[in-house]
Amino acid sequence: MKTLITILALLCLHLPAMADSDIDGRTVSFTQFINEMAKCSRYTTFENVKIRYIMPEDKTGMDGRFNGGAGEFYISSSIRLVNCDFDVDYWLVLRNITFMDYFAIANSSPLKAIFKECTFKKTLRVYNCGVDFIDLDSCRLEHGFKFFRNTVKDRLTFKNSYVTVNPSLFGDTDAFDMEPRLFRLSNKQDGFDLVIQNTIFDLPENLRSDPQFFIILTESDFKNLSFTQNTVNANLDLSESTINNAFVTNECRFAGSIILDAFNVNPINTRVQWSTVAHNKIAIFDHKNKVTYNGYSVDSIGNEVRFSSLISCYANFYNAFKSQGNRIAANACYVEWKDIETAYLKQLYTSGQDKSVFFNYLMNVFLKTFCDYGTNPLKAIQIAFYVLLFFAGIYFFFPYSILSFHKRTMFDQLKIYGHYLSSPKSLLEIEDSVIAKEVKTPTYNEYMSFVTESKGRVPWYFNIFGKPLYFLELIRNKPTKLFYKLIDIFPDEWETMSSAKKVIATIMYGVVFIATVLWFFLIHVLDSVALSLNVFSTLGFGQIPIKGIPRYLTILEGFIGWFLLSIFSVSLISQVIQ
Repeated sequence: MKTLITILALLCLHLPAMADSDIDGRTVSFTQFINEMAKCSRYTTFENVKIRYIMPEDKTGMDGRFNGGAGEFYISSSIRLVNCDFDVDYWLVLRNITFMDYFAIANSSPLKAIFKECTFKKTLRVYNCGVDFIDLDSCRLEHGFKFFRNTVKDRLTFKNSYVTVNPSLFGDTDAFDMEPRLFRLSNKQDGFDLVIQNTIFDLPENLRSDPQFFIILTESDFKNLSFTQNTVNANLDLSESTINNAFVTNECRFAGSIILDAFNVNPINTRVQWSTVAHNKIAIFDHKNKVTYNGYSVDSIGNEVRFSSLISCYANFYNAFKSQGNRIAANACYVEWKDIETAYLKQLYTSGQDKSVFFNYLMNVFLKTFCDYGTNPLKAIQIAFYVLLFFAGIYFFFPYSILSFHKRTMFDQLKIYGHYLSSPKSLLEIEDSVIAKEVKTPTYNEYMSFVTESKGRVPWYFNIFGKPLYFLELIRNKPTKLFYKLIDIFPDEWETMSSAKKVIATIMYGVVFIATVLWFFLIHVLDSVALSLNVFSTLGFGQIPIKGIPRYLTILEGFIGWFLLSIFSVSLISQVIQ
């Protein structure tokens, strides 16, 4: 009570000349109360007024205003309500009213108010009141809002509204506690619900670094806090506040920082859309130096205490995401958290504060590069794919002995076509002679002679399965022979061909030549990739089928492969465990 008396005394000393209202100490209807405010021509205080719902006056006036039927009102003077007593059953509905000057409510109860489509040209203040609920819908607060030391039973709601400050009004009044604020809400009493939805906080850019013009919800206790679909061109300060039940924020556009130092939430009931608060919007504020620190200012954090405070803000959301099973958001939060840690370790090392953290910093850089600190195992596989192709490109230009698809090289195949055009033999004759040189197993006749001579000395199935098995050995050459029959149309030697035949042969075998080169090029690419994959995965050949400098590169590729596959395995296991 002494504090209240002191505040009122100070108000009397600092406020400009004001008038008492004509209805002080009386009982009036809601309609009469609004009309009395509209009649004021100078700064007026309504004190000890009892506002009641009175039939039939309010049936017409208030119901019409509630339903949107009443015309627009202009209240031109500053209005202050002190110790006013409102009806316990009916609501104060202020709709389509423009307050041209300051409007303040103090020490009044039980306040159940709906402000709809109202405009406040100057400051709106509510302090030391007993509030059931206050709803502001589609309102414009053109010089800020302050809600201080009130007791709220139910809720405070802002929807579809616009909040800003007017620099031209700075210094407009020297009234006590009327300094300009964008949005100041303090609640140290029992928690209540706060809903801020689809509201624009538009602060001039030159004021955004001034803590006086933050959206201040600090040191407060809430049951539930819903902050959704808002456009926030200011810093939001939630430091040292507690949300006992649900904290929800989504579909917001934050142009400033979100200050969360010592912010306490219930992890199970926290619903945060990470994409809206990502990219280093999470921050702490140094009230002594009036500096905001976030992931962009790690170099200036300067000490372990501030770094720990900033990291704890991320830990809040990370634990909430994990407790809800939201692995995608948890991973994204963790990556940004670790990026800040990496930058901090770099700052410690480069500034000379702690040289021992160099290897920790280096490990963080490796883990960020290869797997996003263990949250993205597919990134390691992606990098592994690029490494594999890089070494395959090197192997492509160097000779090696692996031939995975053909028993002959491209040059041997081109020699067959050259022999055909320069000799009277057919393509099939030349192919058969080449195959005979390549075949290392006995021919069918030799095999059958062996079976006949060994009759009675070897089991019966050698004879039964001999022919089919040998047929399978030869069948792989059938496509090639069919192709040769199609292009074997020049039995003459090149030198004896007529000019017309030479033109046809040149075109035809030019196509065959190019197709052969492209085919063997494709096979050579596959062989190079197969070699690189084998080396990368450290499967090994026993003897490495490559010579020269690339032979040493295989050792390097094998080490890189072991490293990347190990990182992939650890990251994958980590994600599976989560």
